[in-house]
Amino acid sequence: MSGYGPIAVELARYNQWQNEKLYALVAGLAPDEIARNRGMFFGDILATLDHMLMVETHLLAYIDAGTLPASFDPDRRIETEFENLRAARIGMDARLRMKCEEAEPQWFDEVIVMPSGRALPRSFWWAQLFNHATHHRSQVTSELTHMGLDYGSTDMPYNPLTQFPAP
Repeated sequence: MSGYGPIAVELARYNQWQNEKLYALVAGLAPDEIARNRGMFFGDILATLDHMLMVETHLLAYIDAGTLPASFDPDRRIETEFENLRAARIGMDARLRMKCEEAEPQWFDEVIVMPSGRALPRSFWWAQLFNHATHHRSQVTSELTHMGLDYGSTDMPYNPLTQFPAP
């Protein structure tokens, strides 16, 4: 047994905390600032936040089913309006937390075989999901910093949602 379960729970809580902070800060921006092309990989803040949600939706389906869902298009959009995206984000964060909190520890060790034949445990895919989110959040927070906005702490020990070690 890998013992990844408690870490996955904390990463899901961290992900929620950071997304709540990020979306609260972005909500204070004018819509044209959120959608302004800043030369980011996905152009603007809104598209970057949407990309994060789209990838998590795709990966969660993969983690749940153990097989690849429909074809992946990194440029596909889920939401084009910030408030709709924010609501979807809240829902996704709740799903991720619930999935991690309710999973049996051995579930994280189950192997998913990729179409290429490479076999990786579910814990690997959870790590990918959270790492991907952190990567793109940092792109958005960098833009916010350039705009003179203070994002605050990203350090896991300061997460008010942390309950580690899990009871």
